[in-house]
Amino acid sequence: MSKIKQVSSNLWVGPSMMGVTPHFKRTEHAIKYYPKGESLIHDPLQPGNKKPSLIYKNKETEDLGEVFEGASAGGHEGYLDMRVDSVVNRGEGFYIMGIIGILFWWSFEYFVLSAIQDELIRDISIYSGYAFFGIGALICLFRTLHTPVRFHKANQEVYVWHKKVLYRIPWDECELSIRVDNRNIGLKGQQDGYQLTLWLNPKHAINKDLTGQKHVPLNMFHNMDHHIPLYAYWEYVRRYMTGDTSLYIEMSKEPRVPGFNTEMAKRVGYIKAIFLFVIMTPFAFLFKPAKMALLSPFKEKWPAEVHEWTGERCDWH
Repeated sequence: MSKIKQVSSNLWVGPSMMGVTPHFKRTEHAIKYYPKGESLIHDPLQPGNKKPSLIYKNKETEDLGEVFEGASAGGHEGYLDMRVDSVVNRGEGFYIMGIIGILFWWSFEYFVLSAIQDELIRDISIYSGYAFFGIGALICLFRTLHTPVRFHKANQEVYVWHKKVLYRIPWDECELSIRVDNRNIGLKGQQDGYQLTLWLNPKHAINKDLTGQKHVPLNMFHNMDHHIPLYAYWEYVRRYMTGDTSLYIEMSKEPRVPGFNTEMAKRVGYIKAIFLFVIMTPFAFLFKPAKMALLSPFKEKWPAEVHEWTGERCDWH
């Protein structure tokens, strides 16, 4: 059952969490410029530099280190790369195809396929199903990684490479909002879904003339039931671009992707480190699939213009 309550003709109030009580509404701007804007219920954040009234448990959570660790592709002098939802939440497709799908096929094999008399046809049917879900899980995990969104603090600009269109957006014209996205999840019934969306204005497109077209939504992050992770993501970006209040950021010297820990190997010995690496890797795929997906060899790259605007070349994901 939805926890978002409609309190007036154009106001929906979400549940209070950590000091934040979101207010969603329809806006004239969205109706005019956003796809399906007539039915869009959202909480506009930027322009306006809206500061959520988050209540933090301690200093560590106040610095929003979890946001950096979970969503940042790397911190640099002057700019910050933040991963989009298709990268951050990539584990969902892996679980659906790889675990739920295989369990479903195992049940189907036991109750249906086992009754097939012809052994060859039965075996082909069984193994084809397992292969389908297994390959599907790997495709979900290792499909092309999209470029992150680059928030350039020094230039006060946002760079986006989305569906072969390059956007160069002044920060004070950047459009971000948290929208309500109701979904029906299997047997659980109706759940509240929230999505942090970056609305790409066609006037900011550099390499194509999109005059007259609607804004393009880019899903930055979504979550079911809980809106706090989205407001924390936004607050992290807001603080970074405005310099308002301290936050955790690590100046990355290399891509933030999983790999063999040479520092640990030097401490405990390479034989032991390699043994632990081999043992733990399958568990990493099972419990941290989104992190392992960063090892995909298929990655988008920034256009040359972005490296020029940034002042250095960086294609980290």
